[in-house]
Formats: sequence, structure tokens, C-alpha cells
Amino acid sequence: MAKSPQASPEPNAANRPVQQTHAAGMPIVFGLIGAVLLALGRKDYPHLHTILDTSAGLLSAVLALLFWDMSARTLRSFPKWLAISFGMTSLLEIAHVFVTIEWSGIFAPLAQAASVWRPATWPPAAYLLPVGIGCSVWLLPHDEKQRQRTAAFVGLLILTSVVLFAAFRWLPRYTSPAALGITRPTLVLVPLLWAMTGWVCWRRRDADRLLPMLALMAAVLFLAHVSMLYSRAPHDTQAMVAHLGKVAGYLLVLLTVMQMASSDIWERIQAERALARLNEELERRVQERTAELSQSEVRYRTLFETLIEGFCTIEMIFDANGKPVDYRFLEINPAFENQTGLHDAQGKLMRDLAPNHETHWFEIYGKIALTGEPLHFENEAKALGRHYDVCAYRVGGPESRKVGILFNDITARKIAERKAHAQLTCLALLNQITRAVGERQDLPSIFQVVIRTLEDQLPIDCACICLYDPIDNLLTVASVGIKSQPLALELVLTEQARIAIDANGLSRCVRGQLVYEPDISAVQFPFPQRLARGGLRALVAAPLLVENQVFGALLVARRETQSFSSGECEFLRQLSEHVALAAHQSQLYGSLQKAYEDLRETQQAVMQQERLRALGQMASGIAHDINNAISPITLYTESLLEREPNLSPNARGYLETIQRAIDDVAQTVTRMREFYRQREPQMTLVPVDMNPLVQQVIDLTRARWSDMAHQRGIVIEMQTELAPGLPAIMGAESEIREALTNLIFNAVDAMPQGGALTLRTQATSKSVSLEVTDTGLGMDEDTRRRCFEPFFTTKGEQGTGLGLAMVYGAVQRHSAEIEIDSALGQGTTVRLSFALPTATVSSSARMVTTHAAPSALRILLVDDDPVLLKSLEDILKADGHVLTVTYGGQAGIDAFRVAHEQGDLFDIVITDLGMPYADGRKVAGAVKALAPSMPVILLTGWGQRLEIEGDVPAHVDRVLSKPPKLGELREALAALVTPAGSA
Repeated sequence: MAKSPQASPEPNAANRPVQQTHAAGMPIVFGLIGAVLLALGRKDYPHLHTILDTSAGLLSAVLALLFWDMSARTLRSFPKWLAISFGMTSLLEIAHVFVTIEWSGIFAPLAQAASVWRPATWPPAAYLLPVGIGCSVWLLPHDEKQRQRTAAFVGLLILTSVVLFAAFRWLPRYTSPAALGITRPTLVLVPLLWAMTGWVCWRRRDADRLLPMLALMAAVLFLAHVSMLYSRAPHDTQAMVAHLGKVAGYLLVLLTVMQMASSDIWERIQAERALARLNEELERRVQERTAELSQSEVRYRTLFETLIEGFCTIEMIFDANGKPVDYRFLEINPAFENQTGLHDAQGKLMRDLAPNHETHWFEIYGKIALTGEPLHFENEAKALGRHYDVCAYRVGGPESRKVGILFNDITARKIAERKAHAQLTCLALLNQITRAVGERQDLPSIFQVVIRTLEDQLPIDCACICLYDPIDNLLTVASVGIKSQPLALELVLTEQARIAIDANGLSRCVRGQLVYEPDISAVQFPFPQRLARGGLRALVAAPLLVENQVFGALLVARRETQSFSSGECEFLRQLSEHVALAAHQSQLYGSLQKAYEDLRETQQAVMQQERLRALGQMASGIAHDINNAISPITLYTESLLEREPNLSPNARGYLETIQRAIDDVAQTVTRMREFYRQREPQMTLVPVDMNPLVQQVIDLTRARWSDMAHQRGIVIEMQTELAPGLPAIMGAESEIREALTNLIFNAVDAMPQGGALTLRTQATSKSVSLEVTDTGLGMDEDTRRRCFEPFFTTKGEQGTGLGLAMVYGAVQRHSAEIEIDSALGQGTTVRLSFALPTATVSSSARMVTTHAAPSALRILLVDDDPVLLKSLEDILKADGHVLTVTYGGQAGIDAFRVAHEQGDLFDIVITDLGMPYADGRKVAGAVKALAPSMPVILLTGWGQRLEIEGDVPAHVDRVLSKPPKLGELREALAALVTPAGSA
């Protein structure tokens, strides 16, 4: 499409270029003529003066008319102000011409007035024009059509004229030459005014296209009035040059204005020609467009007729309140009927065709008709039973109430989307249930999660899960939903309720088939009729199938008939498979958990045995060291009790207490590895009276429950309830004493803030019981169950976990029973029950037979403990024996070899077992190698263990355990050394 020519600029455009080629020659002509006149010298030119004055007056009048016409045409004030300035100047100059003419006749009075008016007419005009032009340029930024500004401007010029006229009426016209030879000093300001006016016009030349021209005129008039300053007569050479310059300046302006007018006319002609060409182009394009529209109409009608989408144009109908209430079909295409099912709709109202059509359709189309905003949307027309994809837009302008509608029936797509959405929802629900079921391992919680999720996510009225019993051929309700419980109570389908399986749908379900009854009211069997009486109509029974075996069924029912879709039935079938798999996994998990518990218990038993074995090995080493350490105490204590009859009762009591404590220590270290060993046959049982034993333990532990408690600022009240006449039991007194000591210590530890500690004995016809009761912290069930485990403690780093384990071991070895009654915050009672012996034990059984050992025996004593050697040496020397003491096994072997070589034989050899370099076995072997009949006693801390395990070294005749007892040592000496051997 051709571009339209640009409109020409306005005539008053500030930036419009002005061609002044011809007008610029005027100053040159003025300069040449002025130079010729001045070259001719001072002369008078009266006729030329009249001609030039007349020309100046007429030119200024013509310029005034031109500027006034320009102002009227451009509606600008600046040309008007210039017209006023030139007009008033023209009046003064014409008046000057009239007074210079020599009038006669009836105009004779004018000649008489010349002498009065002539001096005052030309100078005011010379001042008035630069003042008027300067004021016009100053007012240029305020170039508006304001009468007040124009009136003020005219008033200012009139006032200036009057003042100048009056002033020059009295001022002298000519003077004798003054400064610079000036003869007309009254006009000296005129050149200055023109210089200032020209400078202002040139400086602001971009504000208006007339200003460059005025600046050039000001330059010419500046030169002309400079020449006038040297005039001595009205028509001398200098005056003529001045008048000629004024005419040249006016002509310059006139020619420039004429060139501007000519240029404007030419541009207008060019614009009119361009407009004519544009009109021709537009005419041609209108014709082409008309032809295109005709073709478009044909194409539109073709498209309109062949569109597979429905299309119609409607006219909206509004009520009195501006609410859209109906619309009329103005135009419809052939596909309209197929898309809507409406027949002969053109020209009819929608309410007449579909009275139940939804109001939102009228609101949507009414908004489009009012606002003109097009809209693309999808919506359902329930009255037509269809869903539409619609593009609607307003037809016509703002006043139009017509709407164009392009629509397509997407009902099939929406149905497919709803089915897909339902399937996705079912899949999401299935995934949700699967995740929830996967987090649980017991059947009740699995079933409950499934049913609750179904109740929350699906519109169901009753749901339950049943377990199938193939033997009795019935279903047992295992779980019922919370929301289904009221109806389940009415239908007697609560948990553990039984459902008989007859020839109804349940029989097919337990055979592994999904059963769907769309209307159970028509099924004449007991179970469906029971559901129908509760208002249920549709039923789905999904089997719980694992490895081709049905173990249950999922039952879901609704009140509406045929309310389960095929997708929901498939979902329930898949859900039943997941539930069955989860239930099977739960059963497997239970079996695995039981197997794991059995394995864990076995591992704990093995670990317990390993701990005991490790502790036994550790105890063997500790026992040797402890027995060596307490052996001197045992020997000296027994010796003092036996050989010092003058001991005070307190001293004797102290020594007896020491002896009992040493015996208990000896028994303890020998049993450190035997917490759970059955009672060994070698353990000697003697009658034990329980009440004195309790008093002994109270005395032994007083420092713990009394002194140490008082040190911490607490009080433990010791109480005893001992039954009188208590029968004796058979046992090891030291072990029972040790067990009771541990129980007292535990009771004290359980009362950090103090309390009461009670020791109680009781007797029945079959047993004697010993109870230790405290009012302490108590134990929870887990602690009570594990308290007998070795190394288990609740005391942190302060406990070893061995106390109750030792108690339990002692009870086991006595074939007794132990019971613990405890609860958190209510204290603890530990009860030991010992069976009474079947026969009466005589007092003689408790007596130890003693044998008198031969005196003055020569004994070789071998050990690596100097303290023990010293104590044995002292004791045996006190019995009258002769001792040779050697430190270490090799020293003993060497001493025995020397004595044997010298014929000075020993009567017996007593040696330790564990010694560096040469132990007791080597000593016994070396002795027997030299003297096979020489008796050898092995005195060791491992003595009892060697005898129990049958590990007595060869060449040893008797094994004695440390700490040694004097009676046992004397008995061994008496048994192994005959009197004949003592010689």
C-alpha cells in the first residue's frame, strides 16, 4: 500500500526555512547607491526627498496590511503586533510627507502648519518602529489571542508617539557639529535602538521565520540612521542616504514576505497535488478492497456453510434492570443443529427452545455484549445434555448487543476425561492405601486402614472385611468401618459376627471371583436380603486371594442400585489383591518375628554362657591371688584362737569374726566362675540355723546400712522379724551368708533417701523362707525380669551387675527357690525358700574329726610368696616341725636334690602350684624322681577347681586349697607321714 504524503508544515512553524536569495540583494543595492551619493558630495535633492518619504510611508502601510492579513490567517498575535508597529509608523511618515509639500489654494493652511508640524513628524517615526518591533519580539513567547495584550501594546505605541511628538516639537532639529561631527544629536538613540532590535531578532531567530528578516532590516536601518546623524538639511546627501536606507529596509521586508507567500502557495500546490494523488490511490484501493470484500464474503459464506463447528450470531435481550435474560438466534450455520440438537432455531428465543437453559450462559454472553471483551471457555449445558468449548465475541460497536459464538460439542471428551480422572483417582487411592498398609504389620490395623480410607475417599454406605473359614464354610467379620458401624449394628455385621455361605454370590466370591450385584433386592438369598432390609441395594464382594487360596473377602455396599461403575469394581478387585498380599506378608512377618525371638533367646543363652565362662576364667586367676593374700590371715587367726587361751572375750569375738569373713572370702573367690553351676557333689552341706546367720550378717553389714548411710545424712531403719524355733536347713553357711549380704546391699542402694529394711524368717511344714524387704524405689517389669542376668545393673558405673547373679547361683546350688515382688515406688521384697531336710541331722554331723599330726617333721616348704612362706613357717614351727623354706620352684628342687645327695632326707614336701620358671608340677616330678615314696602336698589357690575338674597334677599326694586351714593341714600331715617315717 502506497504511503500517504506527509502534510506540509504550518505557516507559523518556527523551524521552517525561508529562501531570501532575492531579498538579500536589497542591502547591496542600498550600499552601492549610498556610496555613490556620498561620493558626489554634499548636495540637495528636494524632489528625491519627497519621493523617498512618500515611498517609505507607502511601504510601511503595505507592510502593516500584509502583517495584519498574516495574523488573521495564522491566528497569531506576533504578526498583528508588527502590523500595528508598521501601521503607526506609516501614519507618522505620511503625515511627514503631507507637511513637506508646498500646498496652495484651499490646502494653504497645511503649508502654514508645515513650520509647526514638520520638525515633529519624521523623528517620532524613526523611534517608534524599533520600539514597536522590539516590544513585539519581547512578547513573542506570549503569542496568544489576547485583546488585553494587543490593546496595551497599541496604547504603549500611541503614548510613545505622543511623547516623541511633543518632545521633538520643542527640540532643535539641527545643531552645529558636536562630538564626532554629529549635527542631529536628538536622533543619536535611533541607531542604538536598531542595533539592539537587530541583535534580539537574530538571537531569537529560531523562534519565528520573520525574525531573520527583521534582523537584516534592522542592520540596514542602523546604517541609514547613522548617516542621518550627520545631515544638515532635510534633503542633503546624508538625509537622502538615510531615507534611501529606510526604503531599502522596507523593501527587504516586503520582498521577503512576498517570497514567503510564494513559497507557501507553492507548497500548498504541491500538497494539493499530493492529496489528489492520494485520493486517486485511495479510490483505487477502495475499489480493490470492495472486490476483496466481495471475495471474502463468498469465502465466508463457503466457510460458514462448511464449518464442522457450530456457529451462530445472537442478539442479547436485557430486562428493565439491565440484566441479560434471553437471546435470539439471528444467524446459524448448518452444523449448529448437529452440535446442539435444536431444530429451526433461527429467529427464535433460547428460552422458547430450552426453557431450563442455565442462567450462567445468559450472564456470560451479556457481559461480552456490554464490555466487548472476547472470551474462550468451556461449560456444561445441562438442559441440552452436552458440554461445549466456546469462543464468543461481540459483533458490532459498543451500542451493539450482538454476540458471535463459535462452539464445539466436547461431551465425549469430557466423559473420557471424567473416566480418566476417576481411574487416576482410584490409582492414587490405591497407592495411598498400599503405602498405608505397607507401614503396618498386623492384620487388624491393615484391615482398619483399608476400610477407613474407602469410607473417606469413596461414596460408600457400608464396608467390612471378613475372614473365610473353609472348614465350617462361613465368613467371620474381622473389621468394620467407623462410619459403617451404625448400619452394621442394625444388620448384625459387627466384628466376630458370622455369615453363612449358601448358593448366593458369596459362594462365588470364596471361589476367587469378583461378585457385583447391581440390585441385591432382587436376589432371593438370606444374606442379600439382610442387606436389602438395611436399605442397601448395590454390593461388591472382592475375594482376598493369596497363592490361589481365598482367606477372606472385602464387602462394599451402597444404597443406590447400579451405583458401582466398572472402573470402581476393577479398583476394588485390585485393592483386594493388595490387601491379600499385605495380609500374607503380615502373617509371614509374624512367623519371622517369632523365629527371630526364638533365635534371640538362644543367642542370649549362648552369650550368657560365654559370659559365665569368661568370668570363670577370670575368677580362676583372681582366686589364686586372693587366696595367697588371705592365707597368712587365716593361719595367724586360727593360731591365735588355738594357742592364746587368755584372750579377752572381745578379742576372741573379733578374731572369730575375722575368721568367718576370711572363710566367706575364700568361698566367694572359688565361686566367682560358678554363678549358674549346679551344686557340685563336693560341696559339703551342713545344718544351718537361719536366725543366728541373720544376726551375723546384720553385724557384718552394719557399716553399710548404718555408718555410711549416716555419713550421707540419711537413716535406714533395720528391722527383724525372726520366727522362733526355726528348724535347721542343709546348706553351705558361707554361701547363704554371702547371698543375704548381697540382698542387704541392694536394698540399701534402692533407698537413696533412707527408709525401712526388714529381715524376716518364716517356717512352714516343708520349707524355711528368708525375706528381705525395703521401702525403696522398686523395679518395673522389665528390670524385674532381667535383674538376675550377669552384668545387668541399673546403678550405672557404680554397679557391677553381679550381686543378684551370685544370689541366684547360690539359690540354684541349694535347690531352693527365689521370688521377687516389686513395683515402681512401692519397694521390693526378695524371698528365699529352702526345703527342709527329709531326715533329722544329728549334731555329730557338724563335728570335724581331727588327727594328731606327728611332731618334729622335717618339711621342705616351696612357694614364691614371702608373706605366705613366713606365716606357714611360723605356724608349723610352733607345732614343733623343722622347716626348710625355699623361694621359687627351682630353689626347692635344688634344696631337695642337695639333701637327698647328703642323705639328709625330708619327711614331706609342701609346694605351691603357680610359680615362675618351675611350677609345682615340676617340683613334684623332680621330688618323685629322686624319692618316689616322698609325700608331696600341693598347696594352691586353684585347689578346689583342680579337684572338681579332675585336673590334679601327677606325683601329688594331697591337694590343699588356699587359704589353708590348720586342721586340714595337720590332718594331711598326719595322713601322709607315718610315725616310722619321722625318724
